[in-house]
Amino acid sequence: MRHVTAGSRRRIGLGGVVTVGALLLSACTHASSSASHLSGVSPTSAAISAAASSAAAASSVAASSASEAAVASASAAASSAAAVAGGPDPLTGLPSSLAAATRPALGVKIDNVAGAWPQAGLNQADIVFDLPVEGGLTRLLAVFHSQDVGVFGPIRSARPVDADLLHLLGHSYFAFSGGTKTDLGPITDHSNATPMWWDVSPSLFVIRKDHAIPHQVFGTTAMLYAAGEQRAPSTTPPPPIFSYAAATPVPALPAKTITAQYDAATAAWNWNGSQYMRNQSGHPDLLIDGHQVSSVNVVVMSVAVRNTGARDSHGTVVPLPVVIGSGQVWVFRNGLMVKGTWNRPSENAPMKLFTATGQIIALAPGRTWVEVLPNTRLPQIS
Repeated sequence: MRHVTAGSRRRIGLGGVVTVGALLLSACTHASSSASHLSGVSPTSAAISAAASSAAAASSVAASSASEAAVASASAAASSAAAVAGGPDPLTGLPSSLAAATRPALGVKIDNVAGAWPQAGLNQADIVFDLPVEGGLTRLLAVFHSQDVGVFGPIRSARPVDADLLHLLGHSYFAFSGGTKTDLGPITDHSNATPMWWDVSPSLFVIRKDHAIPHQVFGTTAMLYAAGEQRAPSTTPPPPIFSYAAATPVPALPAKTITAQYDAATAAWNWNGSQYMRNQSGHPDLLIDGHQVSSVNVVVMSVAVRNTGARDSHGTVVPLPVVIGSGQVWVFRNGLMVKGTWNRPSENAPMKLFTATGQIIALAPGRTWVEVLPNTRLPQIS
């Protein structure tokens, strides 16, 4: 595990690019930060102009939930109509589209606090990691690959743990907004990701006027994949993070509800007979399109949490969830629970989930949420 440098945390706006921007100059292209960028979207080049036009159209209907539902419906229709490549998608275990079979994963850092809600696009992410951050709250690392998504967000600043998780994806693209040297050092050091930073290239993103600053930055797969391909072309899909199988591993116990209690946030999941539905801090976790966040699989990883030595603007210690090593794991699929151990002995090693007898725990084919829970707490299961 790399160590991170101590330092004070602050939100990095456009005026702070000079301070930290050197970390990413080799990977990010500078773009104008004029007022026109903050009122919509403009392309960085002709190669992404068509994608930018599509994203600007999505931004213009930001305040209308009905329009958002239409965007989501159109995106889902396009995804379902995609040609099937024949093999399973590495991040879902479902049949892969031709587009997904020839592109890397796209990681996106998404805010998860009051002000950020309602979020967008989470039900089109293949895997979402719910990660503890300062103040006992959580922030999400959403991984997109199998589907094209019309809008997702709000996008916020990276954290050091993102580098360790992105490393599992081989070469990927990573979109975020804001950050300090403590955050961005690990990203450039060992994530293997091509970064796309709103503070440096705001024209790659969408601004929504129905979300107040700093929750106004959103994105689209069309724009960010186009930008990623300009910076670091790749036709290689990510390696699998988990194993998938239609049959439920044994032994498995019935489990209809799961609660992951963080210091200042609560994630609760309820099995409805076909998938798990998410509640956030006591309320249904509803997206901009009106749908509740859902998942085919829920994985609760028990992890140690280290002190980075850095503090945020309120003086709160910035934590580092440790996702290299091993710990307890609870896997929920098909209304059942399998308890075991997660194991990743080194940064370059894959993540493995094992039963008590050493068998691989397979997830059900489909989307997965991972609750990365500090090992000072246990999930509540019933």
